Amino acid sequence: MIVAVPDDRHCIVVGAGLLGLSAAWALSRRHWRVTVLEAADAVGHDWSGSKGDARIFRLGYPEPVYVEMAVRARTLWRHLEAASGRQLLHGGGQVTFGDEASLDAIAAALAAVDSPAERLARGEAARRFPAIAVHGSVLFEPGSCVLAADECLRALGDAADFELRTGTRVRSLRQGNDSVTVATARGQSFDADVVVDCAGPEALVLLDDPPPVLAPPSLPQVAYFAPAPGATPREQPPIFIEWGDDMIYGLPVPERSPHGGTYKVSHHTPGTDLDRYDPVGTAPMDDDPGLLALLTGAVRRLLPSLDPDPVRTERCVYDNSADRDFVIARTGQIVVGCGTSGHGFKFGPLLGELLADLADGATPSIDLRPFGLQRESARPRGPAGGGS
Repeated sequence: MIVAVPDDRHCIVVGAGLLGLSAAWALSRRHWRVTVLEAADAVGHDWSGSKGDARIFRLGYPEPVYVEMAVRARTLWRHLEAASGRQLLHGGGQVTFGDEASLDAIAAALAAVDSPAERLARGEAARRFPAIAVHGSVLFEPGSCVLAADECLRALGDAADFELRTGTRVRSLRQGNDSVTVATARGQSFDADVVVDCAGPEALVLLDDPPPVLAPPSLPQVAYFAPAPGATPREQPPIFIEWGDDMIYGLPVPERSPHGGTYKVSHHTPGTDLDRYDPVGTAPMDDDPGLLALLTGAVRRLLPSLDPDPVRTERCVYDNSADRDFVIARTGQIVVGCGTSGHGFKFGPLLGELLADLADGATPSIDLRPFGLQRESARPRGPAGGGS
């Protein structure tokens, strides 16, 4: 049962990643008093799943629910751009290729919401996109673009009204009849009417009884590549996703970003399971030679206009769920947002609104049963979508 909160309601948000900041933005617009507790000393630290300067925004999913969610999220990203005065969405157009059945399902899901998409034969795709060496048909999605990830976090900080406390790792959440007590690693204690738990891989662990949807976090490999000597602007690759076993994807980094002008390549498969997650972001993360070879090999195979020797590498943290679908749920006075499984960034402000709906005790605008804590579908399956 959801207990009503008073007019001077206070919400503590655990975690200042994309979901936590998005929830804080939504809650502050609903006149909550919001405190955000972040374990690390800075937002967007090395172990944050929201770090970096580029993510794909796309509508193209084989699952209609995610297409519908992306349509709503795009409107909210535009609202955030207006509220913050920052440009967040850059460029446009994506080529999707690989597994033909997946392309058929994506095209059908896009058609269901009247989103433009164009199926191209191999020859036409090669003519229009010479920077990608595809070996079959292509689905072109003109509505896809690049989110400047670091700017997105700054924009949420600009637009939202909340108190941020960094260096404050949460150890436990204890529910009362109509409030939650938050205990920190430093021995501090805070009370709130509602807690929104967006602590990434630690979010479900903070619950008294971690649900079956809990899964270990993992570490995919990321690499950044520069144009090959003599490459022209026309030969620079657009966004792409190759549907298949490895789910390789790539995107140009926005010019205004610290690493602008490079091209980001990664894989949507989970990568190495993490034995120990470092929420304060101090432990180093070494490259995985096998995964790095997978990426450099993909550049040689697919992206002839890029130098296959990376100019920069990094690892990123996937906060996984057992079935690769998100966790957006409420239990008592705790609202949980996690399990984004490497494809949640594009939905950030929408997920914040849904978390705020649950905190308010309001009916969410989207059926959240597929994202519940005890859902029957919590079983391992393939990746939901690909490419961040």
